[in-house]
Amino acid sequence: MRLGILLTPGFLEAEAALVMEAARLLGWERFTIARGRTALEGSAGAVWTPKYTFAARPGLDVLVIPGGSQMRKLGRDDAYQDWLEEVWESLRAVFAGANGALFLLEAGRLSGSAAAHPVAAEALAGTPLKRVEEGWHWQGKLCTTQGYLELVQALLDWAGFAQEARAHLGL
Repeated sequence: MRLGILLTPGFLEAEAALVMEAARLLGWERFTIARGRTALEGSAGAVWTPKYTFAARPGLDVLVIPGGSQMRKLGRDDAYQDWLEEVWESLRAVFAGANGALFLLEAGRLSGSAAAHPVAAEALAGTPLKRVEEGWHWQGKLCTTQGYLELVQALLDWAGFAQEARAHLGL
């Protein structure tokens, strides 16, 4: 299984790191992807350099979109929309972090209901999305989550790999 984590300016490092660790425990190939090769600063100030760019990356089975400070803006960006269009059909699952639903909404990939972190409730209020209270919510192959530990739990649940990985992560 190949899991890619989309890095965006202001991404939530905690979500990206938790998913990387969960994918390692699952024995999956895992890597970061970004629009360009330049280092990106996360919301907490850590700087990550993506392993791959949109143009030069291996195939993906699973895409994880950590939340971040620019989700709506980036979801409207043509480069992100074109890349999603290119990879969407081959994806088995897409997981969105704390406010990743905003990215997917703007990119035209999400409608109806979505899970999101309670802090994102205000941002979702101005959209056609209805925020659900559950930790994660499925819509086809797309799973929106409240982020952080809920994101990792949704991924582990989907993978069918529960107890050993959950114990290691303290879940």
